[in-house]
Amino acid sequence: MEFLVVIIFVAAIAYFALKLRLPTKQKISRDHLPDVFVVIDLETTGLDASKHEIIEIAAIRYRKDGGKEHETYQSLVRPKKKVPKKITEITGITQEMIERDGQELHKALAEFNEFIGTHRLVTFNAEFDMAFLTSAWKKCDHAVPRNQVSCALKMARRAWPGRKTYRLSDLASAT
Repeated sequence: MEFLVVIIFVAAIAYFALKLRLPTKQKISRDHLPDVFVVIDLETTGLDASKHEIIEIAAIRYRKDGGKEHETYQSLVRPKKKVPKKITEITGITQEMIERDGQELHKALAEFNEFIGTHRLVTFNAEFDMAFLTSAWKKCDHAVPRNQVSCALKMARRAWPGRKTYRLSDLASAT
């Protein structure tokens, strides 16, 4: 969940940096963050959505007014194959955790869909996460939601052009 909090932070900083630097006619961008949005993060068994699987879905429903506590969703997901050791090293998610706490993908997606509703989704690498989610929704015969999606990575690249790195940890420490 700490990763999601950093995404919220970076997305908000990038949005306001863009808003302050852009000419008046361009102040409203399609990456404008509404009063309520959902920050999502996935962990997967690899990098290719056509070959690899989701092993964790996490989300925070963020309210800009701060009047309500942010709501969270998290689920480990049982992949068809065992979790590779390299993925455990990267994510900290073990096969034992999956076996003990994981649920079937179709159930996790149903819960996730209910959690996100029609709110805008924000993720750090939207192309990656949305490729996995779209593949999963189709595999489970779920309708692919039509939520708007904003990419915090793209916002950061526009807000801070010319940086050597756009890794989330580097952006968080620089802001």
